[in-house]
Amino acid sequence: MTSRVLCVSDDESFASRVSAPLEYSYPGVSVLSVTDVADGVEVIENEHVDAVVTDARTIASAPRLLAAVRDRRPELSLLVLSMQSVDSDRLTAVAEVVDFLDASRAADDPALADWVANSVVDDVSSGPSAADDGPPLTGGTNRIEETIAAIKRQLVDATRPGEVETAVCDQIVLTDSYEFAWIGEFDRGEGQVVPWGTATSGDEWPRSRTFPAGNGAEGVLAQVLAERTPIFLEDVEGYDSFVPWREEAIARGCRSIAFVPLQTEDELFGVFAVYSTHSGGFDAGERSALLDVAETTARVLEGMAIRGRIDQQERILRRHERLVETVGDGMYALDADGHFMTVNDALCSMTGYAREGLLGEHIEMILTSDSSTFWHAAVESLQDVESTSQSLELTVQPKRGDPFPCENKVGLLPSDEAGRSRGTVGVLRDITERKQRERELQRQNERLDAFASIVSHDLRNPLSVAQGYLELVEESADDQESVERVDEALARMNEMIDDVLALARGGQSATDAAPVQLAAVVDAAWSNVDTGQAHLSIEADVLINADESRLLRMLENLFRNAIEHGGDAASAIARADDPEASSDDQSMNPLSVRVGELEQPDPSMVGFYVEDDGSGIPPDVRDSVFESNFTTSSDGHGIGLWVVSEVADAHGWTPTATVGSEGGARFEFTNVERAD
Repeated sequence: MTSRVLCVSDDESFASRVSAPLEYSYPGVSVLSVTDVADGVEVIENEHVDAVVTDARTIASAPRLLAAVRDRRPELSLLVLSMQSVDSDRLTAVAEVVDFLDASRAADDPALADWVANSVVDDVSSGPSAADDGPPLTGGTNRIEETIAAIKRQLVDATRPGEVETAVCDQIVLTDSYEFAWIGEFDRGEGQVVPWGTATSGDEWPRSRTFPAGNGAEGVLAQVLAERTPIFLEDVEGYDSFVPWREEAIARGCRSIAFVPLQTEDELFGVFAVYSTHSGGFDAGERSALLDVAETTARVLEGMAIRGRIDQQERILRRHERLVETVGDGMYALDADGHFMTVNDALCSMTGYAREGLLGEHIEMILTSDSSTFWHAAVESLQDVESTSQSLELTVQPKRGDPFPCENKVGLLPSDEAGRSRGTVGVLRDITERKQRERELQRQNERLDAFASIVSHDLRNPLSVAQGYLELVEESADDQESVERVDEALARMNEMIDDVLALARGGQSATDAAPVQLAAVVDAAWSNVDTGQAHLSIEADVLINADESRLLRMLENLFRNAIEHGGDAASAIARADDPEASSDDQSMNPLSVRVGELEQPDPSMVGFYVEDDGSGIPPDVRDSVFESNFTTSSDGHGIGLWVVSEVADAHGWTPTATVGSEGGARFEFTNVERAD
C-alpha cells in the first residue's frame, strides 16, 4: 500500500529537496508538495495523508497548520525541519511532533528520507540505511499502540456509526499486516450478523453480505456470539468451520483472523474482526490491543444506543405533549391524594381556572359534591378490581358560570415498586350538547308515544263499533261473501293499528330490556297468530336481554309473514281449513316454521333465526324486505317486516334476510346480548 506524505513550506526549494530522495529511495511513498499553507490545511482536512513534513519557519509564520493537525487529524505524524535554532518558549507544538532536525542537517541529507519513511512505512530496509548519527524515531502510525491511541481519540467524539467505522476500521488497516477489518451488528430476530463498517488496505472486498450466527448456526461467528469470548484463528485455511470471507482472505494472503465480541455488561452488539497477513498470527500485545479496541467500541455503541433511546423517548414525549395540548378534551394527572400534577389548556379553558390555579389543588375543587362522591367511588373500584379505566358522568363546577355535565374517563397510574398508588389520569369531555339532544329525543319519543296511543284509541273505538254491527248483519245477511270481505278488511285495519303502534314505540331504545326466555316468547307469539295447520319447532332455549313486549310483537309479525307468504305451503293451510277441499289438496304438507340459535364469536352474545319451508324470498328483493314500502302482496301494506327491523334496531340487533335450510325464508338476528 502506498503511503502519502504532505510537504508544506513557503520555501519553494524545500519541497524538491525533501521529495526527490524520498520518492527515489522509497517507491511505496508518494509526496505532495504545496507552498501555500491554506492549500496544505485543506489537504489535511479533506484528503488522505500519512504524515506531514514542514519546517520551523513555516510553523512559526502559520500556526493554523499546527491547529489543523491538532484539531482535525491528531493521529498524523508531524515532522518539523528546523533550518535555524528553535526557541522552545516561542514555538510550542500542541500536536504530535515526531522530532526536530537542527540547522546542522541539510534538507537534502539522505538521512532525511529515512526519517520521513520510517514514520509511514513498516520496513525501511528496502531503502538506504539510516545514518548512524540519526536517532531512532519515537513512534509512527505503523505501530499498533499508536493506532489504538488514535482510534480512542476519534471514538471519543463519535456520534454516528459512520464515525465509528472511520475511527476503528479505517485506522486498523493503516497498520502493516492488517489487510481487512469490519464491524457487524447481530440481528437477533433474523439470526444474522450484518456487517455495516468495513475497511481494507488494498483491493475492495465484497460488501453486501450477511452471515448466519443465530441458534443452530455453525461457524466462528456463532461460537463467538454464543460464548461471548474472542477467537483468534491462527490458520484460516485449516479451520474446518464457517469463516466469513474465507476465500477472499486466503486469496489476499491473510493467515490469521481475530473475532472479538462487541459487548458490555448489559448488551451484545455484534462482532469486530481483523484479518492479518502476518505469518506469526496475533501476539499477546496485539490481542490485548484488539480487545481494548473492541471494548472501547462497544462502550461507544452502547452510548449511541442509549442516546438513541433517549432521543426516541423525547420525541414520543413531545408528540404526547403536543397531543395533550391540542386535543379538545380536558386532560389531567393527579397524585395519589387527588391533587392536580398536570393539566392541559383545554381543562383550564373548560373550568375557567389558570394552570397555576389548578396545579396542587384537589380535583374536588372543580366537581359538585355528588360528582366528587362518584369520582372517589370510581377510583376505589379501579384499585379493588385492578381495571385499566372506567367511564362515569360527572358534573363540573367551573370557576364562573353554571355547572355542566362531563364524561370522565379515569385510569390508574402504574404503582410504584412497593405497590403504592402513584395517582390517576383522566379525560373530561363536555357532554352538554349530547345531554340536550338526549332530552329532546326523549321528549319527542314521549310525544310520539302519546300520539300513537291517541290514534290507536280513536281508531279502535269506531273499528270495534263496525265489527259489532257486522256481527249483527252477518246473522241475517244473504250475501255472506261480502260480509266476510268486510270482516277481513276490519281485521286488517286492526293489524295496521297494532303495527303503527309498534312502529311508534319501536324507534325508541329498548330501555325496558330484561332477561327473557326466548322459547317462552316464541311460543306466546305463535299462539297469538292464526297459524292454521302450520307447525312450529323451537330449538332456541336461550336467555337473552330484551323488551319482552316488543320482542313478542316482532315474532308475531315474522310468523304472520311466514303464514301469509309461504307459497304453496300457505295455500295448503288454507285448503286444510276448507271442508270442500279435495283429498289431493288435503295430502299437501302444512307449512313448517323453525326457531333456532346462532353461534356468535363473542360468548357474551347470542343469535337466533326464524325460518320456514315455504317458497322463500327472491334473491333480487332480499335487501329490500325491511323497507317500509316493500311488499310482495297485492293487498299488503308493507309494514310487517319494517316493524321487525325497527324492533331489532331498538335492541341493537342486526337483522338479515336470507335463504332457509329447506329453501324458504329465513330471518337471522345477531349481536343479541346474552342474559346472565
